[in-house]
Amino acid sequence: MTAGFSKLCISPRESLPLCGFGARNGLSAGIHDDIYVRALFLEAGGNAALLMSADLIALSQSFVEPVRNSISARTGIRPEAILMACTHTHAAPVTFTIFAHPHLSADPAYLEQLARAFEDCAATACERRFTARIGIGNGKVQDLGRNRRTADGLPVDEAVGIVRVDDSEGRTKVIAVNYACHPTVLGPDNLLVSGDFPASTVQRIEDALGTGSMAMFINGAQGNIGPGHSAELSAIGVIAPGRTFARAEELGTKLATAALEFWPRIQTDTDTAIGALIAKVRLPRKPLPSPAAAEQMLLDAQKRLNDIKQKDSPEFREASSAALYASITRYYAGQVSANEASEIPVELQGIRIGNTTWIAVPAEVFVEIGLRLKHEARRPTFLAGVANGYIGYFPCRSAFPAGGYEVAAAQVGPEAEDLFLQSALALEENLHAA
Repeated sequence: MTAGFSKLCISPRESLPLCGFGARNGLSAGIHDDIYVRALFLEAGGNAALLMSADLIALSQSFVEPVRNSISARTGIRPEAILMACTHTHAAPVTFTIFAHPHLSADPAYLEQLARAFEDCAATACERRFTARIGIGNGKVQDLGRNRRTADGLPVDEAVGIVRVDDSEGRTKVIAVNYACHPTVLGPDNLLVSGDFPASTVQRIEDALGTGSMAMFINGAQGNIGPGHSAELSAIGVIAPGRTFARAEELGTKLATAALEFWPRIQTDTDTAIGALIAKVRLPRKPLPSPAAAEQMLLDAQKRLNDIKQKDSPEFREASSAALYASITRYYAGQVSANEASEIPVELQGIRIGNTTWIAVPAEVFVEIGLRLKHEARRPTFLAGVANGYIGYFPCRSAFPAGGYEVAAAQVGPEAEDLFLQSALALEENLHAA
C-alpha cells in the first residue's frame, strides 16, 4: 500500500469579500492565519483515492467538475475517486454566489489561484507517495459542538473519526480528523482570513507529529451543529460575546487533544482495500413560490422591517429574520430551472478505505441524518459534508414543522432524508461488494 500527502496555502493575495455571513460588511482586512488546501493520496491493489479538504466555506459543482477532471488527467486518479471537501470556515473568500449574500460573487483571479492549488496539491501528494500502513478509528470529544436548534444543545455527534497513515518505519505522517461542527466561532464582525477552530486543530496535531507530517480536517453532519452561537442572530448581524480567536484556538485545541489521545490506539495495516463510486440521485425539492411572488414577499418583508423604528427591539429582530428568509426564498426561486422544479440532482460519493465507508454529500447535513446513517450502515461509516459542490442545508424531516434559518436555507424537502439514506446505504453495499 502507498500513500502521499501535500498542503498548499490558498490565502488571498488581495482584499476580497469573505463568505458566510450576509450581515458582514467590507472586504477582508488581513490574514490572521493562512488557509490551505490539503490532499491525502491512498493506493492499494491498483485502486487509488484522493481525499482533499480546503479551508473554504464550500465549492460550486461548476468548479469541482473541471478541477477533478484536470487532477485526473494529471495524476491518473479516476474523477469519481477524488473527494473535494471544505472545512466550512466562514472567514475565507467568497468562492461562488450563495443564498447568504446573493449580491456577492467570486473573484475570477482567486478562483484561478484555487484551481491551480487543488491541481498542484493533488499532483504533489501523488508524486511523494511512500509505502504506508493505514488505520481508522473513532475517538470522542465532549462539550465542543452544540445543536443550535434545541434548548439543551442536543443531539450532537461526539465521535471524532481519525484516519492514521504511517510510513514503513511506523512513523505517523498523516492524521485526518472527521468531526461535525460549524467553524463559526468567528462572527460577521470578523474581517480577517482564518480557518477558525479547525486551523488550531490541524496546527496542534502537526506540532505533535513533528516536521514532515500533515493533519487535515473533514467536516461531518454539521448542518445544525455549531460552537454555541445562534445561526439566526449571526445571519442578521447580532454579535454575541465570546466570538474571538482565543475561543477558536481553545476549541480547536480541545478537538486536537481528543484526536491525539485516541490516535495511538488505532491499529494500522498494509493491506487496506481502496474503492470509490458515485451515485446520482434526485432529491425532492421543497415547494417554492414563483420568482414574481418571491420578489413581492421580499418587498413586503423589507417594508415591514423599514417601518420599525426601534432597532434593538424583539420586533425588529423578528422582522429582520423574516426579511432574510424572504431574500433566501427569492434567490432560490430565481435559480430553479423548469426541469428541476420538483427535484434537485445531487451527487453522492462513496470512498472505501478498508472496512470503512466515507459518504460525501454536497450539503450541510443535519446531525440527526448523520447519526441515522452511522446507525443503519453495516460497517463503520463517516460522513463528509460540504463536499464536491453545495446545495445548501439538508434538514431532517422532523425539523421542517418548526421552520427557522436552516429550513429557510434548504432546497430539499422533508422527504429527502429517507431517499438520501437509502441511496447512501446502497452505495455502501456496492462499494464493499466490488
